[in-house]
Amino acid sequence: MNRDAYIGIGFHRNVEAEEIENVILLFLKDLGIDQKEVKGLCTVDFKNTESLREVSAKFGIPILFFSREEINSVNVQSKSAAMAAFNLKGVAEPCAILGATRNNTKCEFVKRKSFDRKITLAVVS
Repeated sequence: MNRDAYIGIGFHRNVEAEEIENVILLFLKDLGIDQKEVKGLCTVDFKNTESLREVSAKFGIPILFFSREEINSVNVQSKSAAMAAFNLKGVAEPCAILGATRNNTKCEFVKRKSFDRKITLAVVS
């Protein structure tokens, strides 16, 4: 089944590109999503890091950035540590939803998972 998937990603500072890359590949494998189906890596605008740009370039997947206002306008299910730290409802989940809706993809499925408490991924497809 071919579908468009958007990965929302929240991560701590100083996370290496290789760590991000590995958890994305693991996450997609767990969910049975082909890397070619991923149309965007979605995150908050202040997470425009070297590591994330490296992953984007390596995978050939564009990064979609969202503002605090856009993120806080999304209704999210899960509670996030980002609320206390950055006054955000979340990063991974709302950004994945925003990526999909910005590109007119209907959000059919959301899965969120945290890795080593340093990286959180959410996928919408």
